[in-house]
Amino acid sequence: MKAYRANRLGGPQALALGEAGEPVPGPGDAIITVEAVGLNLVDLAALAGERQPRPGLPFTPGVEIAGRVAGGEGLGGRIVAFVPWGGLAERVVARREACVAVPDSLDASQAAALPLAYAGALMALEGKARLMAGQDLLVLGAGGGAGLAAIAIGKLLGARVIGAANGAERLAQAKAHGADQVFDSGLTAVAEATREATGGKGADVVFDPVGGDASTAALAALAQGGRIVAAGFAGGRASPLNPARLYLLGGELLTANTVLEAERNPVAARDALARVVAWTAEGRLSPRIAAQFAFADVRHALDYVGSRKGSGAVIVKIET
Repeated sequence: MKAYRANRLGGPQALALGEAGEPVPGPGDAIITVEAVGLNLVDLAALAGERQPRPGLPFTPGVEIAGRVAGGEGLGGRIVAFVPWGGLAERVVARREACVAVPDSLDASQAAALPLAYAGALMALEGKARLMAGQDLLVLGAGGGAGLAAIAIGKLLGARVIGAANGAERLAQAKAHGADQVFDSGLTAVAEATREATGGKGADVVFDPVGGDASTAALAALAQGGRIVAAGFAGGRASPLNPARLYLLGGELLTANTVLEAERNPVAARDALARVVAWTAEGRLSPRIAAQFAFADVRHALDYVGSRKGSGAVIVKIET
């Protein structure tokens, strides 16, 4: 079969498309013929050697896939799944307990956009941050893929959602995904805008996939007893939060490492994925796809992910 593999870590340029051995399932595994792969910043970080633990070599990126079951007991038909890397291949092994059936109303690209962003947002906001109906949710990076997913999930959980993003196009996408209020974080102070939107109280939950200075601004926007969910570092730097400020607020700093969560607790990840698949089939979620690429253009797809220009999922289609 054909697969992208890196024999060294060093970025997308280390990837080459070639022949690879067929995946060998173990007990509880299924072989999936891959039709679509979602690519993310986590793939770039792994290729650069910045992801811990570092992947073993040769390494194939791709942790969210949609396709058809080609082997394995107790599973069949169209599925979407978290996989422990290896998605950029014609076939991949997935744990059966991490797979969710895909209804005919969803195509493979829509399904592949759901695991990391949407199921990840559900696990982060409901499972970790305990977001409840009527609470105020501030979403940083609200125009990016993770931010759009957090907005949509927050609304389904009954929260009042405030989106912070840069630029009119991203703000429009955040609004279209259900944000009750949006503001340009490049033009307006995050704390000031959030407190104005919440009657001076601040946000009960902050979803932060950006990191860096955005995290510092979010801490100033947090309500007493509020929770910050660190969900990534799209801004390129870790969150320099002041623990003394968090202490005075009685707040909590939580982490949402969806790849790690799916590896450690595949059943919880599957349950979250099943819910977002059902919501999408019902028309309650509409995952936005920023760009789609052919299997031959994976390097271009990864460059697009790295550019952070897209507002939504980046999908690679595999024709077999």
